[in-house]
Formats: sequence, C-alpha cells, structure tokens
Amino acid sequence: MKAILIIAHHCILPGAYKGFEEILDRLHHDLPGTRVASTSLLDLENDLRTLLREDVESVTLLPYLLLNGQHTKNDVPRVVAKLQAEFPQIPITLLPCLGDWKEFSSMVVAGVRSAQNACTCAPSSSRSHECGNRIHSERAHSSNLFSIELNLEGRNVLVVGGGRIALRKVKTLIPTGAHITVVAPQIDPEFETLKTGDKVPELSRGAEASITLKQRPYEPLDLRCVFMVFICTDQPAVNAQVSNDARARRILVNNACDYLDGDFIVPARMDFGENIAVTVSTQGRAPSLAKKLKQKIQTEWAEDLVQIEKDFKKE
Repeated sequence: MKAILIIAHHCILPGAYKGFEEILDRLHHDLPGTRVASTSLLDLENDLRTLLREDVESVTLLPYLLLNGQHTKNDVPRVVAKLQAEFPQIPITLLPCLGDWKEFSSMVVAGVRSAQNACTCAPSSSRSHECGNRIHSERAHSSNLFSIELNLEGRNVLVVGGGRIALRKVKTLIPTGAHITVVAPQIDPEFETLKTGDKVPELSRGAEASITLKQRPYEPLDLRCVFMVFICTDQPAVNAQVSNDARARRILVNNACDYLDGDFIVPARMDFGENIAVTVSTQGRAPSLAKKLKQKIQTEWAEDLVQIEKDFKKE
C-alpha cells in the first residue's frame, strides 16, 4: 500500500483547515487504495514514524506550504533523512512546497481573474451584502443537522476536559460500550467512581466501564486511532487546537462550547424501559428550550410511555 502524508502549519484558529480538508477529500476519492494522512510541522517526525511502521511500500510527503523557507529547506528534509535511515526499505519521496509547483502560478492568476470578473459589475455595498448573505446561509445550512444513532461499541472516544461537562458526557458514553479516554490537567474525582457497575446504573453489577484517565494537558498524539472526540474545556485556545487537530485527521468532533464548530451535537435523551428512547433536539440553537421539553415529557408522558413498553413486552 502506498501512502501520502501532507504537512501543514500548526494552527489553532477554527476553520483554518477548510481548504486543507478539501484536498484530503480529493486525494481519498481520486487515489483509491492509497493511505492518505495529514500532519503538522510539530508532529511530522512522530506521525511519519508511525506511518512507516504500518504496512506501506512507499511514502510521498507533500509540504502544504507556499514559501520555500526554513521549514522546507531544512526542518522537513532533516526529519525525512533521519527516518529514511531508520526505515531504509521504504522509499520516502519529498515533493516541493506548493509555491514551487509550476502549475501554482497559473492557478493563482486564474483565481484572481475570476474574482475580478465577479466583482466588476457589483457596487461595494452590494458585494458586502452578498458576502454577508453567503456566510449566513452557510451557517444556517451547517445547523440543519442529520439525526442518527451511532454504534460506539469497541470504538475509541476521546474526551478533552475533566470538569462537570466532561463528566456528563462520559456518563452518557458509558452504556455504549465505547473505550473512553479522558485527558485534562485536572480531573474531577468522580470520574474514578464511574469505572464499575456499582456506581453506574446502566452497567450490570460488577461490570467495568472502559475508561482511561490521563491527568495532563492535551497532546495531538491523543487523537491516534480515535473515532470521535468531545471537547469540554473552558480554554478557547485548547478547544480550537483539538478541533483543528481532529479535523485534519478526519475525526468526528463535538464542541461543547461552540456547537457550530462541531460536526455533531448530542440531543437530550430519555429512556423508558428497554425499547423506547426519546430524544429532544433544538438543533443546538436553544438548549434551555430542549431542557423544558425534556422536563415536560418526563412529567406528562412518562407513565404512558412506560405502559406502552410493558404492553409491547406482553405481545
């Protein structure tokens, strides 16, 4: 199996990797059978070494950088030379940075010409209004969420944060059978009590939940082999870093602090017996309304739903 590893700058700003992700998607689509991965300049050595330890026959490196400067002339070649010596049986090809590609200048000129033509006939106020509408439309579209229930049994789920919000997320994850890892400099002591069925009603008595606690700051390597990540810290810079790191690795993200930044939200859920689960969602727009609806269902419908469940079992 051949592999491609794309190297980007390390950036914590939300949305910074949009174009980067589109290129990853194209490579996945147009080069079937090729292992496509991504890394940052900070993680290059660790991620490249991990890739070389897999069943790959060759690795092509693409520096997703415009200028042929310190990183492309010195830093990246040094790492490549070091790992090529460690894995001499696997060819490593280092491509030029994007700014040195012959096709790049033509692409830039075509993009500028297209922008000029689009703006020639419209006054500035109209252009601003159109741009504002487009941004609003994209945000509105992103919040039209698709409801789905995922099977997480045996999958690795990362929770970044060790406070009460993270604790609530972990409690909802335990019954799914996921392998949960919690990473935070400070972890609420109650996490320790969640590991056995004696403390968690959803687990059979004596059973153990798969929870690993790591009391330290988040590291990008925490995302290895992770299917889904929940961001639950009160540090915007950390949240942004986790979000961007996860997206570069094509990992599903739930951001408890900014639902628009995440890939999904978790609706309020109520279980009535073994076969009935009711969820309430306001598409992330009005959590307080979702809470009121949940209270109303639990107050006014609970008895009827429990009875429906009992009648179903008798059939």
